[in-house]
Amino acid sequence: MSAVKRITGFFDRVKAPLSKISGSDSTKDEELILAVIQRIEVDGEDATVPATFEDRDAVYRRLMLRLDWQLKNSGLTPEELLRSYPYEAKSLLIFKSYEKTKKKKDSVIFKDRLIEKGFKPIQPGVWILPPTRTPPGLDSQDALRLWFRQNLAKQVPKTVDYVFPFIASVDLKKMVSERRGIRKMPTARTLFGALSLEEVAPPSHLYAAMAAKGRSVREIILSGDVPLLSSAFADRKELEAIQANELEIGVRLRHATGSPAVNLEDLANLGPETVAKAVEGFVPHPKDFGQRLIVEAQHWMRLLGGTVPT
Repeated sequence: MSAVKRITGFFDRVKAPLSKISGSDSTKDEELILAVIQRIEVDGEDATVPATFEDRDAVYRRLMLRLDWQLKNSGLTPEELLRSYPYEAKSLLIFKSYEKTKKKKDSVIFKDRLIEKGFKPIQPGVWILPPTRTPPGLDSQDALRLWFRQNLAKQVPKTVDYVFPFIASVDLKKMVSERRGIRKMPTARTLFGALSLEEVAPPSHLYAAMAAKGRSVREIILSGDVPLLSSAFADRKELEAIQANELEIGVRLRHATGSPAVNLEDLANLGPETVAKAVEGFVPHPKDFGQRLIVEAQHWMRLLGGTVPT
């Protein structure tokens, strides 16, 4: 089965309540997702939002904040995500070819207005509003014209002349791009390269795509993912250091244990000194950090029904 079919099949399942996804084990899945949300704090997050499945989008949005590191390392690309997305991915595509003010005191305004609204530049003058920020109902010419006037042109002084050769509502799933032999040039960016994964699809579908690649919350935790486990207690600087040196930490752990892979169960049973040496040089207090990482691994082992040292 192709990756596209696997992800699309998962999308069909997440449309239903989570309690219907995986039969008798579904409650455990819900509990695990909520446990991750409640266990791991995210800087700047509104903690007043209840972590319940009454609002699936809110739950998955909070979950993906915690899986941001894993999302960036999932191997997913915006174009791949779009191709596997089973619904339309409507975006606004705008080309501004001319803008000039008649008064010297007036500044060029449209660029700032486009950025405020969430538009991303593709090529000089060409801008795209990501699917997750594009409002519904912009399918007619009148709707597009009204949206432009109310959201972009309304606050532009009458002393500013401008030309927008086209303003279009497009389904990105029906668009393609081509390029060859051009790398680090701003003008070489394609439409898909201008967008991030979070801008292409809702959080629930991001998680579905990750899960289809074997990177569900359960699999990430069971793998002993050090950045995720550290997120429960590390401050921002410590977490950034752990993320930046994750591969080296893994190498040190494997070398110390002689194991080809160190998973959650291994971490829960390691000695503090072993873990401390693995993170040494990356955090200010490696012994304390190592002990807390082991405690965190043991917490998840208990939650998942495993055994830990007494």
